[in-house]
Amino acid sequence: MTIERYLTTDEKILATAGSFYATNKRVIRYRKNIMGEELHDLAYSHLTSISYTNRSRVALIDLGIFIAMLGIIGIVVNIFLEERLVTPISGAGIGLGVLIILIGIFSKTTYMQFRGAGVSDAEGRKLRMANVNTKDAKIFISLVREHTVAGKEAGAKLGISG
Repeated sequence: MTIERYLTTDEKILATAGSFYATNKRVIRYRKNIMGEELHDLAYSHLTSISYTNRSRVALIDLGIFIAMLGIIGIVVNIFLEERLVTPISGAGIGLGVLIILIGIFSKTTYMQFRGAGVSDAEGRKLRMANVNTKDAKIFISLVREHTVAGKEAGAKLGISG
């Protein structure tokens, strides 16, 4: 099956970026794999914001600090036990920890997040656009913003707040 079976009769796909589709009515994330299909959508009338996130990988930094600390503890223990084997292993631990910290700092995680009224954080995470060509994402976001603004302006003319 394809995404078309989930569209309403007067709904048309205007743009795609990865597994995201912008229609004339809503943003849809549709994925199909061997485990089945997954569809999440957000009507433009419920869209409250689109955010861009580019940050360091905190989990990697934490792991690197932990490994480096184990290495430092190993060196301190080595001073008291005078066990020669611990020093090279501890030094390698410190080096590995520092390397993982640097990877965490310099390898960023980047995504666009669609947020909607009444959408929980857990549900909202399903509306994250990650690993998408930047040019495609910018075009997609511009189109979504145009439809969001147009929908709110039409609602204001009818006396509907959105």
